[in-house]
Amino acid sequence: MRVHRLRLKDFRGVAEREVEFAASGITVVEGANEAGKSSMIEALDLLLQMPASSKRAAVKAVQPSGRDVGSEVFAEISCGPWHFEYFKRFNKRAETSLRILSPHREQLTGREAHERVEQILGQSLDNSLYQALRLMQSGAPDLGRLTDSSALARALDRVAAPVADADTDGDGDADGAALIAAVGKEYSRYFTVKTGRPAAELAAAVAEAKQARAEVDERERQLRGAEEAAAELPEVERAYRQATDAEVHAGAALAEAGRRVADAEKVSAVVEQARERAKRREIAVGVAERDVSDRLSAETALAELDRQRTADEAMSGELGAKAAAAETRAAASSEQAAAVRDDLARVRTELDGAVRAAQAEVDRTRIATIEKALADAAELAVRRASLVEVIAANPVTAEHVKLATKLDREIVAAQARVEAVAATVEVTPSGEADVLVDGTSIAGVTAFSAVGETVVQAPGVRVVVRGAADTQVLAQRLTELRDQAAELTAACGVESLEEVAARAQHRTSAQRDLREVDDARARVLAGSSEQALSAERDRLLAGLPVEPAAHGLRSVADLRAVVAALEADLAGAERQVAAAQAEAAQMRARMEVLNEAVARSTDSARQRRAALLESRAQHSDEALRGALIAARDSHREALAAVAEAVAAAAHLDLAGLQAEAAEAQQRLDRIAGRAAALRDQRTQLRTVLELCRTENRLDDLAQARASAEAAENALARVTERAEGARLLYTSLHRNRAESRSRHIAPFTRRLEELAVPVFGESVRFEVGEDFTVASRTLDGVTVDVEALSGGAREQLGLIARLACAMIVDENDGVPVILDDALGYSDPDRLASMAQVLGAAAGDAQIIVLTCTPDRYAAVDDATIVAV
Repeated sequence: MRVHRLRLKDFRGVAEREVEFAASGITVVEGANEAGKSSMIEALDLLLQMPASSKRAAVKAVQPSGRDVGSEVFAEISCGPWHFEYFKRFNKRAETSLRILSPHREQLTGREAHERVEQILGQSLDNSLYQALRLMQSGAPDLGRLTDSSALARALDRVAAPVADADTDGDGDADGAALIAAVGKEYSRYFTVKTGRPAAELAAAVAEAKQARAEVDERERQLRGAEEAAAELPEVERAYRQATDAEVHAGAALAEAGRRVADAEKVSAVVEQARERAKRREIAVGVAERDVSDRLSAETALAELDRQRTADEAMSGELGAKAAAAETRAAASSEQAAAVRDDLARVRTELDGAVRAAQAEVDRTRIATIEKALADAAELAVRRASLVEVIAANPVTAEHVKLATKLDREIVAAQARVEAVAATVEVTPSGEADVLVDGTSIAGVTAFSAVGETVVQAPGVRVVVRGAADTQVLAQRLTELRDQAAELTAACGVESLEEVAARAQHRTSAQRDLREVDDARARVLAGSSEQALSAERDRLLAGLPVEPAAHGLRSVADLRAVVAALEADLAGAERQVAAAQAEAAQMRARMEVLNEAVARSTDSARQRRAALLESRAQHSDEALRGALIAARDSHREALAAVAEAVAAAAHLDLAGLQAEAAEAQQRLDRIAGRAAALRDQRTQLRTVLELCRTENRLDDLAQARASAEAAENALARVTERAEGARLLYTSLHRNRAESRSRHIAPFTRRLEELAVPVFGESVRFEVGEDFTVASRTLDGVTVDVEALSGGAREQLGLIARLACAMIVDENDGVPVILDDALGYSDPDRLASMAQVLGAAAGDAQIIVLTCTPDRYAAVDDATIVAV
């Protein structure tokens, strides 16, 4: 199968996209995370597997979030001899359309299109290989089982076939596959393919024989039940008659026990009545005693109220006297506090004046300090401005000094070299006429070196002195140095190079003085500024009093001490006032409480006295005591009657009689229950015998035995055929497994060839019969694949898939799909894997999805698609 084009619209986060894949070779689809690369593979799976009308969660999940639109998938695919275009719209306005381009044109829609594609894929697509050759970012890197891949089996059969079989008929593979399919179909008539358990025809024969044998067992069980019922019925009849007789006798015994219990209960009732009468007389005694006690309590409580009232009245008088004394003390202390308060106000006024005068003196001192600082700062500012002008007028720096020193040394050296190689010309004027050397008049003997070109002029003569060629070069260098010296002295504002250092020193001295002036100014301003100090001075001047302070004021410290002493005296006086007032208030409050208690006591005593008089008017003290004596006599008579009734009932055992009656009831219940059980059992036995007579169970048993024998004979025949099919099936598959073991070698060779650039020349693999890689041997060291690092396992999984893709015939091949693979590979391994991919591309179709294009940058001849 080859995927040529894939188009998505409104699929998850993909609005619309179409990608063309190379039919062979490598196609790298690049895109950022969440660009929808993995969604392309998901869309292809849905297109090939799910009907457009499906309501499964996997289909609903691809609809764009928040949009009520259908998700569309279109693909152009080659599969075997078929080349077709397939389209589906999911979730909204479901639609399916198929256009087959070759080998002959067809156009189908709806369910027919879906089923036609399933038919094509079923005939031409090796689904086991298609699923195995994927390496997805969310899946394991292992290749997995490929034993069911017919395409890989055919390819390995061709590779593993010996040379001697080269002339055999090419249809041998098809015939062998047809034979295996026919044997498998026959085997599946009797057994399940996965478990080997009985199934289909064999399972049905086993079930039928088991059912027939169960029917025979049931018929035999029913017949045995009838025989057992006939033998058991006479004994049950006899036991039932005995139970009914015992039930009659138990009922009579229960009636007699009930009569004796009733007689005993009557005597017991007389005893209870006597006890109830005695209890009522006892209650009457208690009532009479309570009446007498209440009368005595009322008299005692009234006397206690009178006593308490007298004591409260006396205490209230004492509290009134104490309250008056406390109020007198509070008034005296209040007068004392007022006098102290007046003195305190006067002293505080004097203290405020003294504080203001002291502050004014401090402010004047501060004003003088500020004015001096401002004057010093102004003087320093003038000096600073002068120094800034000096520094600005002197641009000479240490760099200029270094350059001047260097030029001076070089000029002296150049002059010495010139003088060493050049001739010396001496010009002496001999008359009064002017003699010029290079245009300059000379007055006496003048000597110069003959370098370059020097002109000596006198009236009537002009002499040109030229130096030799080598001296001209030295002279030119000397001229250049002198020009540089002239430029430097002009820039520094001096006449000669010797003056540059002195001028630089003068600038340095001025800069040092400027720093000292800045430091002095900072000290004078003390972190402030002229504006801030001026503002502070103006504010302090505005706050000075107009009139000077009066003489003779006491000091602030003395006045504060006097204020503190007066405040202490005032606080003490106020505490005395508060304490006396609190004491007076407390005494008044207690007196009010006592007065209220006296009032309540008086009112309560009046009420109790009235109630006592009313009670005595109804029942005198003598009447209450007489009623108590009468109640006690009546109670003693009732107790005597109780004793007499108890003595009369002493010979009766009511509890024993009740126990006998309960036991008789239990005995009757047991006998009645047994009789009912025997009656039911007799009915059941009679029913079993009646059914046996009416249903002809002996004939049914004979018929069931005949059916069971027929089912067992049929099972034997089916079992014989099934064992033959099992033997043929296992033999063919054993031979096929032995043949397949020969296939492992070519697959292993191709795997090792591809792995050499990654793991080295010594790499070897152990591959199982299901094409899973079990271990890797490198430089003689064997390691299980499960123990390899994640990167090595991922690389090996990719190499194994490429090996399968290279072995399988082009017509049977499927795309190798790699979704963000090689994420655990280092740069060296990535380069090696790029070499492996390039070698494996060939006729295989490899689709790479990646968010990191650099991983596959080294792959040659790859088709790059950006999404």
